[in-house]
Amino acid sequence: MHVLKLALIILAAVVLLLAIAGFFILQQPQFGKKPTGNHFDEVKLSPQHNGSNFRNPGDIEMVMNFSKFIQIMKAYMKTVDGKRPESMPILHPDTGIIASSPDTITALTWFGHSAFLLEMDGKIILLDPMFGPAAAPFTFQVNRFSNDLPIALEDLPKIDAVVFSHDHYDHLDYPTIMSIKDKVSAYYVPLGLGSHLQHWGIEEENIHELDWWQETNFEGITLACTPSQHFSGRGISDRGSTLWSSWVIKGKKHNLFFSGDSGYFLGFKKIGEKYGPFDLAMVECGQYNTLWQEIHMLPEESAQAAVDLNAKMMMPIHWAMFELALHPWKEPVERLSIKAEELNMPIFTPKIGERFTLGTPLSSEKWWEQVK
Repeated sequence: MHVLKLALIILAAVVLLLAIAGFFILQQPQFGKKPTGNHFDEVKLSPQHNGSNFRNPGDIEMVMNFSKFIQIMKAYMKTVDGKRPESMPILHPDTGIIASSPDTITALTWFGHSAFLLEMDGKIILLDPMFGPAAAPFTFQVNRFSNDLPIALEDLPKIDAVVFSHDHYDHLDYPTIMSIKDKVSAYYVPLGLGSHLQHWGIEEENIHELDWWQETNFEGITLACTPSQHFSGRGISDRGSTLWSSWVIKGKKHNLFFSGDSGYFLGFKKIGEKYGPFDLAMVECGQYNTLWQEIHMLPEESAQAAVDLNAKMMMPIHWAMFELALHPWKEPVERLSIKAEELNMPIFTPKIGERFTLGTPLSSEKWWEQVK
């Protein structure tokens, strides 16, 4: 009896210590903060909100039951060759040219994954700037393929606006925000995401939250928050507390689509009908698996999404920088290339750090074939 009592005391002590440790871990700033008080009262008025959290139309979500959990664990225990490159070639554009970008061009520089620097109509806009070392709360998790950024954070020019698609760590990065916030004038985000930014010291008046199908004018550039089929959350109890989205970015000469993260859904067709055609559609193509196909497209679906969007050209994103799934790192663009040719959808695959200008002839080589 004494042994049983001692064991129960030890078990209770371990559980208490784990609870205390968990509590203090979740107090770390990188976990952010979900909407509360008046802010929560405002966001729950959205048609996408059910009074508790945001939902996809039809309540579509990644099913996670015991059977699915076992399948995922078995999949992760299998070895997949080529999941990470030995080295990743990174180009370094001239920051002087970017800083003095004229208002007559639209140019982009890809930082890998879903991060871009966009020059449009004389403005500099960052899209999902994830420049930190790890796509996770702590730096020992999910590290970058390369820590060599196309542009060092300290060398970035003044940023007129930052656009975020959702609050996952591979898109909304706390170290990046803290490093660039003194250079940024405005933030455009889906509903609720501003609570994270305010928690990190961004002034409320600099944050602009939009619901799906809402538009705003940013100094002559139209920003439209459009749907995606995904989810949100940075901690244990905040799933669906902020909205996820894609974005339409329309300037004087060019019309762009930025997908954020999404499973394939009929919303792409609706976006294309309302806002297309697009000169360039940056569409998620990577970190997929049939086990979570509801929230991340397979490459063949990415090509079809570009067709649905009425895109003149598609660029695959969400690949080539992080290992967040089980497929080899080159597989997304290889599978996409086959399907895009079948659908007669032109694709553009610049190197990481390559600055390209829309309205000029664009050609790309299969650079990944030379990377081991």
